[in-house]
Amino acid sequence: MYGLAALAAILLAVLAVAGCARTPPHAGTAPAAASEPPVPCLAQADDGLFITCLSTELNEVWAREFSSTGRRYTPAQLTVGEGTDARRARNPDGGPDRAFYGPRSGIHFPTQYLNAVHAAHGPLAHVALTFTIAHENGHHVQFLLHPHVDAPVIDGESQADCYAGVWARQEADLGRLDTGQFRAATSAEMARLATYPDEVATHGDLDHRLASLDKGLRSGDPAACDVGQLTWR
Repeated sequence: MYGLAALAAILLAVLAVAGCARTPPHAGTAPAAASEPPVPCLAQADDGLFITCLSTELNEVWAREFSSTGRRYTPAQLTVGEGTDARRARNPDGGPDRAFYGPRSGIHFPTQYLNAVHAAHGPLAHVALTFTIAHENGHHVQFLLHPHVDAPVIDGESQADCYAGVWARQEADLGRLDTGQFRAATSAEMARLATYPDEVATHGDLDHRLASLDKGLRSGDPAACDVGQLTWR
């Protein structure tokens, strides 16, 4: 009996030592730091960072919309600044003074265009550019949906304005955009672009463009932007 009692005592001592040697969960460790919230796109001072940030948010919305109808969305290539091919410029003197979209090359924001927007709109330049990238991305949506449809130019431009409104409505619902500020800056940029005669001929006048934008802005539904052969479903 004595031998068994001694053995039990030794075993209890070993277990006690083993228990004391364990570190309590999380002991001596600092709590994990909370992750920093992402910087809002409009808080980005640099044009390239701002446009890239906004492009990501555009792609999120359109990927979700395409997925809801069983389709796959592929983001457009984005070029900001001097990488833009000047041969694609639309004005007579050859200088790239406007943003544009090409099915093969994607969305382009030439330096000359960015400078013009900053000169015209000052601190609201990025809000105006918010519309521009949403409009050009609207052309990308059109190409993904109807790569072989040869629709009238005015129909394509009107729908791109409407698609910009759809995105803005959804972006506002996520708390990332003020629709009043967006519409005011958009109107100002549309009015500036309307000083180019070819812009009015292809895109329509200010009232026409704002009416297209408002269809999307009110509904947030791409189907509200159907024009002729350019349909959502």
